[in-house]
Amino acid sequence: MSTSSSFNVITEADSPRAASPRYMLLHSQKAGLLSRSTLPFFLIAIGTGVLLSATWNKLGIVGSNCPSLTGSKNDAVSSAEIVGLTGSLARGQNSNSSFRATDGRQNDLTDSLARDKSSNSSFPIAWLMSFPNSGTSYTSYLVRTVTGLRTATNYGTENLDADGMSVRVFEDSDGGPFWSDPLKPKYAFPQAGSKGYLLTKTHCGGRCDQCPPVKYIESHRIFARRCFEGYHIEKDASGEHREVLGSHNKDLVSRAVHLIRDPFDNVVSRFHLTYKHFVKRNYTDKLAAYPRSKEGFRSFCEDLGKRFRKEEEASKFYRGVLDNDVKKLPCHADFFRFLQWHNLAFATTWDLRIPTHVLHYENYTSNFAETKDELLRFLDQGDVHEPPLFVTGKTYRDYFTEEEVQTVATMFSKLALEKTLEHTKHYFE
Repeated sequence: MSTSSSFNVITEADSPRAASPRYMLLHSQKAGLLSRSTLPFFLIAIGTGVLLSATWNKLGIVGSNCPSLTGSKNDAVSSAEIVGLTGSLARGQNSNSSFRATDGRQNDLTDSLARDKSSNSSFPIAWLMSFPNSGTSYTSYLVRTVTGLRTATNYGTENLDADGMSVRVFEDSDGGPFWSDPLKPKYAFPQAGSKGYLLTKTHCGGRCDQCPPVKYIESHRIFARRCFEGYHIEKDASGEHREVLGSHNKDLVSRAVHLIRDPFDNVVSRFHLTYKHFVKRNYTDKLAAYPRSKEGFRSFCEDLGKRFRKEEEASKFYRGVLDNDVKKLPCHADFFRFLQWHNLAFATTWDLRIPTHVLHYENYTSNFAETKDELLRFLDQGDVHEPPLFVTGKTYRDYFTEEEVQTVATMFSKLALEKTLEHTKHYFE
C-alpha cells in the first residue's frame, strides 16, 4: 500500500509562542496536531504529568510524571507547562548540551531557529527521526549513495576513526553530531557554503525494548532533549578513551525527516534485532526458547509481558491502557512505545517549527523513484549516482490474529494525536 509523503511546513502564524493556554490549544489544532476528540491525548502526549480526570482515564489516557521518572529537579515539569509546548528544555548533563537561544536566553524550543552567526557550523542539519527498526539504516545509506556525500548521526559510538574516536561534524560542537562511516573515502565531506541539509540520525527518547514503564513513559521535553543527545568516544586528560553523553545545539537543526514503518512489522523487527543480540552473545538458552519465528516471537512477548506485568499494573499512567485485550496483545508495551514515540516526535518538530517530511517505509517498495526524489528535494541534495538496491522485506501481519490487529487499532484511535493517526490509520484498513 502506497502512502503519500508530506511536507508539514509550520508557518510563523501557526507556531506556538509563550502565550495563553487558549492560544496554544487553538494553534495546535490549526497545525493539525489535534481535534476536539483528541485534545485530552494531546495534553498527555506532551507530558503534562497530571491525570486530568476520571473520564479521560476511561478513554485510555496515559500520562508521564517527569519528577518520578527521572528523580532530577532539572527535568521536573512545572505547573506552567500543563498546557502547551512552550516550556524550556532541561539542560543536558555535559557542558556541550547548551540548547541556548542565540540571544542568550534560557533554553526555549520556541525561540528562533536561526543558526548562531559566530558558529563554525557552515551547513544546517536535517534530523532523520525514527523509532528503531523503521528503515533508518537504508534511508541513510540511500542518501549517501545517490549524493556521494556523507551523512551524520547523534551516536558517535557507532562509527569510529582509526584511533577509535568519534569524528565530530562541526569543530565548535564537541557534543555532536558525528560523521557516519568516517573511514570510507568514497563519500565526500560537504563543503562550506554548499547547498542542502546534512541528514543526521536520531532516535530521541522512549525507545527501550525490554524495560518497565518507568524507563519509557516520559514527557515531551525529556523526549525532545534526547533528540539532540547521543554517546560518543573521546579521550580524557590521561589519554584514555571514554564514552561521553553529548548534545548539539538546537540552532543547528533546520529540518526533519520523520520515518514511519508499519507498527506490526516494526515490533516484530525489534524482536529480530534482540534475536541477533542473543546470537552475538551466544545465549543458547534464549535462542532455544525464542527461535526466529512466529512461535518464538509470541513466546518472547508472553514472557516479557509476565516480566513487567506488576510494574505496568502499578503505574498510574499505564492503568488506563491495560484493559484485558491489551494485556493479551503480544509485546503490547512495544506498541505503546511506538505510539507514544510518534506522538512526541510530531509534537517536537511542531514545537521547533521546522519543516518536516514524513516518509513511510513501505513506499520504498510501492513507489521507490518518487519516494527517493521527494526525499532528495526536501534535503536539497543532488541525485548524482545510482541508488542502492532496495530489497523488500517480509511483512509480519500474520504473526497476529485479526482480534489483536483490532486491539492495536483501538489503542491508536484512543491515544494517537491527530497527526499520528493521519499517518498510521492506513495500517489498520
